[in-house]
Amino acid sequence: MDRRLKHALLTLAAIVFLIEAWLWDKSILLGRWALSLIPWTEFKGFIAGLVEKLPPYGALPLFLLPVVVVEPLKIIAVRQIAHGHWLTGLLAFVVLKFVGVGLIAFVFDLTRAKLLSIGWFARFHDWLVHWRDLAHAFIEPYKTAVRARITDLKARAAILMRRLEASDARSGGGRLVEALMRVRARIRKSQA
Repeated sequence: MDRRLKHALLTLAAIVFLIEAWLWDKSILLGRWALSLIPWTEFKGFIAGLVEKLPPYGALPLFLLPVVVVEPLKIIAVRQIAHGHWLTGLLAFVVLKFVGVGLIAFVFDLTRAKLLSIGWFARFHDWLVHWRDLAHAFIEPYKTAVRARITDLKARAAILMRRLEASDARSGGGRLVEALMRVRARIRKSQA
């Protein structure tokens, strides 16, 4: 495989992995917020107590339940896209993706101690955390470069705006279009 293609595919995989990790973290917060909306303290205590009483392998089906519910619905959303209802299908898929990750993350947050007491699950969890850390390290130089470029573009835009404002003040505002055309020509010349 070509080295550049391999690097591009690794970059894409790292970005997708990090988006999933970000969704996971935000979904846990969303789940905690949603749970805080339930006014019944007794109900929350009951759910937490129920999870606490479960054995480790009893918490595993609870953790997998959102997958069993959401994944078939995603297939229906993809079918909608395939049959020409791309907007509703895509919207349903995105909502289901967020809801699915949110439910799994929320249930994992509740069952974390039980699940991590299962040896193979703890190893799998450690493996995922390791790969998430590698993905962050792989993408970090790109994030730094993008941030630097954005800072540079903001500085250039601020200079340009000051020049345009000064030009407009001197000419009474009639030369703005001419100044923008000169900037556009400079950009095109630098790209050629």
